[in-house]
Amino acid sequence: MRIFISATLFAIAAARACPGRISCYSPPPGDVNISSFQLYPENACFDTKRCVAYLSVLFNASVAVYDPAKNDVTNIISFPGLTGNPALHATGVRIDPLDRLSVVINAGAAFDTLGKDISGDSFLVKYDLKTGQTVFKANLTAVSHGLYGGFQDVEHNKEGDSFVLGTYGSSIIRVSTDGKHIVPWFVGTTPTSNVGITGLATSGHNLIVADQTDGQLYRFDTRRERGEPVRIPLGRGNETIGKDLDAVYMPPRYNGRIILVSDLNLGTVVLRSRDASWNFAERLGSIPSPYHDQGGISVATVQIGDRIYSLNLFLGETNTVPDEDDRNRTDNPLQDISAEVERLSLS
Repeated sequence: MRIFISATLFAIAAARACPGRISCYSPPPGDVNISSFQLYPENACFDTKRCVAYLSVLFNASVAVYDPAKNDVTNIISFPGLTGNPALHATGVRIDPLDRLSVVINAGAAFDTLGKDISGDSFLVKYDLKTGQTVFKANLTAVSHGLYGGFQDVEHNKEGDSFVLGTYGSSIIRVSTDGKHIVPWFVGTTPTSNVGITGLATSGHNLIVADQTDGQLYRFDTRRERGEPVRIPLGRGNETIGKDLDAVYMPPRYNGRIILVSDLNLGTVVLRSRDASWNFAERLGSIPSPYHDQGGISVATVQIGDRIYSLNLFLGETNTVPDEDDRNRTDNPLQDISAEVERLSLS
């Protein structure tokens, strides 16, 4: 959208992304098609404890539970009062260190109007995966006072605090583990009518953030009371990541050395920090999407088992189902980019 290895080290990296064991089914090489009506996945996280992926269902403000072993959506997680509201979108989805699902439910107007209209409430929803109950619903707009918005992604520190990223106005809202303390942790100077920061990943105590304003990576230390961006030098010259940036993801199999940045039109951009410190980054190249010519845009990446996939979102389709949402897609392809990422990582 956003309109829209030692084995031990590998396990630690995987647990930071989605806690649990790492003995899950790994799909065979090749693209995967998820057949699910009106799925429109905008972001994803793989749960190595339950061996399922959680896909945000963009236009329904819900989350699909996808079983890769069955290649099937086995459940839909709904949020009372939010799911089914046509004004709301589901975007960022991650598991926190307390084994709870964090889901960003945003006011879709910000993305539909490219930041011209940032009205409407946006939320961080915390869902207990053990009990199947919503733990809390944090209103992000109540903190931003409508001055900035476009909330679309989330990450966590080791203690379980959530950091919710806003794109229109460039902001990060910090939410405590119990949802009682919601504070503007970082507010940038990007005008709300411009795309600012678009995605984030966790590296130790740092957040690594992509900024479309200048096409650069920035590092934030989550131990600080307030977020202070530090630019990460990219390459030896004036390199940029891309022009139409979206989600940022650190695939567990590379132990913190590789970051994937989705670019709506370029595909997936592969970045590397040789020592995993992210004090300096290299742009290794980009992986185009074969679905771009079909109207798909690259919005996020996810590792499922040993395979790494790019999510493709298809927008602007025509309704042929009376009295239904105006989007009627059933095929939802996941592009297998594992081999390309590996090739670039060795360059």
